[in-house]
Amino acid sequence: MKVKLKIETQWLELERKSMSRMKQDYEAWERQTLKKAQNAKDLRGLREVFYQLGDRWEFDQATGAWLGSGAPLDAVGLILKMPGLEPDKERFVLYAVMAYSKGFTQKFDHLGDKERIIVERDTKTGRLSVWSTTGHGAMDIFPSDLSSFKTLESALETCHLVAQPGDHALRIEIPGSSGLLNFMSKRLWEIAGGNKDFTVKKIDVLTVTDIEESMDFKFHRYAKSVVELDRVWRKLRVGTFDFAREKMLDKIPDHIEAKDNQTLRKIEGLLHLLWFQPPVAQLKAIAKFHNELSTEPTPTETQRFFIPYLGELAYSLTDVTEKAKYLKWKSVIEKKDFSKSNVFKGLDLSELAKDAFVVALEDILREHTLAYIGYPERSTMKDKILRGLLGILILPLRLLTSFKAAVIRMTKKIIPLPFWKTEDTSEETPKPINESVKEAQR
Repeated sequence: MKVKLKIETQWLELERKSMSRMKQDYEAWERQTLKKAQNAKDLRGLREVFYQLGDRWEFDQATGAWLGSGAPLDAVGLILKMPGLEPDKERFVLYAVMAYSKGFTQKFDHLGDKERIIVERDTKTGRLSVWSTTGHGAMDIFPSDLSSFKTLESALETCHLVAQPGDHALRIEIPGSSGLLNFMSKRLWEIAGGNKDFTVKKIDVLTVTDIEESMDFKFHRYAKSVVELDRVWRKLRVGTFDFAREKMLDKIPDHIEAKDNQTLRKIEGLLHLLWFQPPVAQLKAIAKFHNELSTEPTPTETQRFFIPYLGELAYSLTDVTEKAKYLKWKSVIEKKDFSKSNVFKGLDLSELAKDAFVVALEDILREHTLAYIGYPERSTMKDKILRGLLGILILPLRLLTSFKAAVIRMTKKIIPLPFWKTEDTSEETPKPINESVKEAQR
């Protein structure tokens, strides 16, 4: 599947300049890493090297190699399917994985970016709603309506994805937006963009079928197990008043009530972990609690009720984490077979892009929480406040930046003073939103 990625040309020009510098930094890092590995006296020394590299060194290596030989802001997309928080809703998270040198950083930092949009579909009415990433991973406060499109595929093929790497943002631009709110939003973002010189690239996107069936990466099953556990826990928690009434009428023993209350509190603690910790960090806690309930000599009805939910959660999470490791292993050890597998048939991806995609898949499981990936409603209070602030501030700040750049350009034309910069360097380098926020604070 192909989608259109729209990027301001000035970002591409900036990226071309920073790529060469970052490529040198990457090659120096690569040489130093290989030298450390060669100088290791024994296996313990080799282990030390790997520990020093950190958890994300494979993502750095894959995107760094891709960055070194690819075009500026090369990208590949993938779609993860997830259940909605309501029974008749389903969600699709489109990640764009970009080889991006992060030219604003002054050091060799994590290469590449993973930005996303979230689409929700009402399975009864067919209504589609989409949340774009405003900046720094925060989603829009209000969704845009995609109901004029019958399917997710037709919406993605018709609309543009607008990448703003410096702001860590990915927006969807709907052509011929209907409705006053959508029209005004689109027009304001066009003005905020300032420079109207855009480059449109067609990028390959791996669909839900590619991910779930061809790769056998059952992320939907894992997300569903979390949503289902959350749903039944909330239902039982609300039903504690009925339970108290039953206790008064049927004289339920105190030790059973204590066990059930303790189990519900532990489920609440586990759900906090499931929403706010990356999937890879959840395995140990899930296995421990599942084993605790399974080996309980005299389990209560409530404890027996939760055992299959925890079993499904443990199995589905183990499956996706092990599958991510296997795909990464296969892309290195069985490189030829992997690159020619059916999942990549018809896709115009380089070998390095395929490697980066697989490593990014595991990196999502290591770095992103489930609340971050597709459920902003379940985010922490701190993240909700940040989402609200960014949703309010980013557009006005970009409008001010655009206005400032327009005034400077006009002044240079009217008053061509000798100390103005030459035309080829007169355009202001676009600032990431965190820099604009700092300026506003000053």
